[in-house]
Amino acid sequence: MPGPDSIVFLESFYEPLAANLARTRLEAAGIPCFLSNENLVSLLPLYSPITGGVRLYVRQRDAEAALEILHHEPVPLATEPDVASFAADAPDPVTPRCPRCGSSDVAWGPATRNTYGFWESVLSVLLRFPVRGHRYHCFHCGNEFK
Repeated sequence: MPGPDSIVFLESFYEPLAANLARTRLEAAGIPCFLSNENLVSLLPLYSPITGGVRLYVRQRDAEAALEILHHEPVPLATEPDVASFAADAPDPVTPRCPRCGSSDVAWGPATRNTYGFWESVLSVLLRFPVRGHRYHCFHCGNEFK
């Protein structure tokens, strides 16, 4: 039977930065904690959903207080877009909504599917490298749109 000093899983984060913010917030409140999968997710961010993200652990006796601290003021899950870092071909930094599902969880970047025309496909074959345009990608439904 687990005792008050046993280690329990508390929360999972998609980004290592958000997990470190939560860890720092708990340590500032005097609650000892640690993270797992931080280096794996930092090096290979695509593995984050497979591994369960960056996981935060605390002692059993501190779990309720830690949840209260984390849920009192939620840890931001992502940073706001930096207007100066946008490329010249990037659209307005105000994130639009997905036309299919209405989610605002979208990002601008290289298309993940073959969304190019005839000349781009010829160039891709000649270069042996996929030439893809930039599109918005919805992380909720997987839709890509301009």
